[in-house]
Amino acid sequence: MTFDFFEGAAGTGKTYNLVSRAGELVLDGSLGEGQKLLALTFMNGARRRLDARLGENPTFRRRFDCQTFDVFARTLAARRRSLITPELQEQVATLNEFDGPCALAAGLMEHESVRQWVARSFPLVLVDEAQDLDEHRMCILQGLSQSCRIVAAADAFQCLYDGRDTAPLMGWLEGAGQTHRLTKVQRTQQQGLLTAALALREGWDVKAPLAAKAYKNRTTWNGAGFRLLDVPATNANHALLAWSIANEIAQRQGPVVILTPDAGNAIICAALNTVQTKPHKWKKTGATFGPYALAWDRHDNEEADGLLGDIALPEAASYADLRALLTPLAGHAAIAQAINRMDRLRRAHGQAVFTAAKVTEFVRESVRNRLRQGFRQQHGHLAMTIQRAKNREFPNVIVLWPHTATGSAEHLRRLLYNAITRAQNHCTVIVLGQNRLNTPPFAPA
Repeated sequence: MTFDFFEGAAGTGKTYNLVSRAGELVLDGSLGEGQKLLALTFMNGARRRLDARLGENPTFRRRFDCQTFDVFARTLAARRRSLITPELQEQVATLNEFDGPCALAAGLMEHESVRQWVARSFPLVLVDEAQDLDEHRMCILQGLSQSCRIVAAADAFQCLYDGRDTAPLMGWLEGAGQTHRLTKVQRTQQQGLLTAALALREGWDVKAPLAAKAYKNRTTWNGAGFRLLDVPATNANHALLAWSIANEIAQRQGPVVILTPDAGNAIICAALNTVQTKPHKWKKTGATFGPYALAWDRHDNEEADGLLGDIALPEAASYADLRALLTPLAGHAAIAQAINRMDRLRRAHGQAVFTAAKVTEFVRESVRNRLRQGFRQQHGHLAMTIQRAKNREFPNVIVLWPHTATGSAEHLRRLLYNAITRAQNHCTVIVLGQNRLNTPPFAPA
């Protein structure tokens, strides 16, 4: 079986080349009658983006199926459950709802009959962001490679799992077939952005290639499309950070996305709330700017828990009581769908009482399904964790870097690298606190 592997830094066009190569293989006749391309990703957000990319290409029209590894694994385990031995079931018993099915699927892929069964439906498999694959998902890909044509893309430096050794995976990917090295960054031509990203990737001092500018005892480091500064914000004085964020938003054309490694940081949360509610003023001109609407882009469970966070759900209650409790929030589609689901169960099966756990499950499933379909209610600029921003790109980025960012020096460099390389036009990195720019990830350890 052929195996094409695209390796390159952020913004070098890995996904573009991935899809292009898959298109060439389809045009060359890789798919027979009734067969489809199988596109696999680790995270659901990457799946949606890859699904949209494939859907734009007429070559793949109605000839592809885009799934996360865990969804593919659950389907495989359900369809070939007769081959799951008690020993295999016992091995995965302690794993979570996502890793467990992948471990089962990895075991099933050891069977030649299973590999051929998959290949009859999906002779061509595309895998994006492969650097994130753990041992179970890697085993699934290795099994698929024995019966299917594979097109994969990865960059080890963009793996954000602290302490995970990507060397075995990357070594296997590079030795499995033909490796294509991508070296030219396509996402931006802003030299400041490019040099800052290179410094992080190589472990250099990020400030070194930038121009220092001092103003009123404060220094910023600047390059084309890039700005680095620190703000001595505290819990008692988060307004300093709020002004800096609002000032950056005011100077950018187009949407701004705010990224942070810690969405729960109290100073950041207070500052973003102020950005949304308070106008600011430039002292020199007297002109005002803001407030700016912001919306958090969260994981589906966080989104669901946020919807229910202010409601004290009773341990168990009737449908009528729960409907009265939830109706004020029915403007949120997920809440409305949960109410409708309880109503259907009441009318069709006579269920009169629902537990808090069941209501929460309904809301989480509704949020998860809507996010998988690409529906999201949002207004204004976006804020999200760096992990949520993976494999995405935005015109303008503001990175808020708090002291609560944790991990090894290598992990912190990878986090910051992933954050600033999301930007196409401009990125500003705001470091909370003073005298932190001479420590990792901004300077060598």
